[in-house]
Amino acid sequence: MKSQFSFLIFRNIINKYNINKKINCNNINTINKNNKNNNNNKNNNSKFKLNCNNNNIRYFCSKPITTTTTTTKTNLLKITKNMSESSKLLDNKKIELNEKYNDPKLIEKGILAGIPDIFDGIIVKDTTQYPKGSGEDSVSKFKEIIKNSLQFWTENKRRGIWIEIPETNSILIPTLVENGFSFHHCQSNYIMLTKWLPIGEPNKLPHYTSHFIGCGGVVINDRNEILLITEKQRPDKWKIPGGANDPGEDICETAVREVWEETGIRTEFVSILGLRQLHNYAFNRGDIYFICALKPLSSEINSDPSEIAQCKWAPVKEFTEIETPFPLQKSVSRLAYDYCFNGYKGMKASAVANSLRAGNSFVYHGSDTDFEDLKQ
Repeated sequence: MKSQFSFLIFRNIINKYNINKKINCNNINTINKNNKNNNNNKNNNSKFKLNCNNNNIRYFCSKPITTTTTTTKTNLLKITKNMSESSKLLDNKKIELNEKYNDPKLIEKGILAGIPDIFDGIIVKDTTQYPKGSGEDSVSKFKEIIKNSLQFWTENKRRGIWIEIPETNSILIPTLVENGFSFHHCQSNYIMLTKWLPIGEPNKLPHYTSHFIGCGGVVINDRNEILLITEKQRPDKWKIPGGANDPGEDICETAVREVWEETGIRTEFVSILGLRQLHNYAFNRGDIYFICALKPLSSEINSDPSEIAQCKWAPVKEFTEIETPFPLQKSVSRLAYDYCFNGYKGMKASAVANSLRAGNSFVYHGSDTDFEDLKQ
């Protein structure tokens, strides 16, 4: 019922102001990035390999190792100290950015104050800074504010801009559309519009949905080493590569693509080791994160410098010993260890016919049942 009500408000606003603007919902193909086209190690002519009807044989892991290694007290103290120092740097940067971009006094200069996000974006949610009233005078003032704000954000290399407009200020929507903003999503009491500022770069702002779907790749080579990264936004947090599911993309494809984009390592899907459901994620929506086992088809790392700070092959046991406050990472490391050394297989992917359109979808399961007769 809420979604129907939101849609009616959204449609009425568009009809009222005769906005002939398409909602920005293009599925941007980020696989063939410009900065990767000339890289011989990443031949884009070959497609991702999906071993979807595999029998989950761990043919790229060696036999279990019975000996264990322990992290010394000195190393633990060193890890804790380094993480603490990195966290302080990140916290200080966050405070500085907030003071610069979310200063209430900015509106006195004709600039909207907004919350800076970790992706160098700005989220404008304080609607008290919008001009009062519903006449042309309010629209004229808002046009000047948007002009000043865009100039300020562009000069300071901000990227994605998010502006929330409540129904009571809907008269301001045409001004944003005229300045290149696109509709992102609508709720019963507001519309969110976005603008991607970097020229010549693909729009990386996420699509809106009831749930976010993410995938991480557990990539283990025949030396019992796992592929790990740190992101530029969190350079002190070692984790497996991964990211968001694109519209129309299968989970097994997402994991393979994200590992390729972030690290330059080619892989093929083996199984799903587990998944995590999280409530009240971004925009108060849920998040489902799939932990996927992938077989490496290459070994030379060529990470994406725009997203990745560090990338390495590390012993699986070292990954399990990393001191981290994040329960998800601890879960991932335990599943990776169990998969590598204890024979855990996870859920394989079997293709079955899609009942809604041509082609197949995937059923993920741990059964030995044959699904071949269900494929198109």
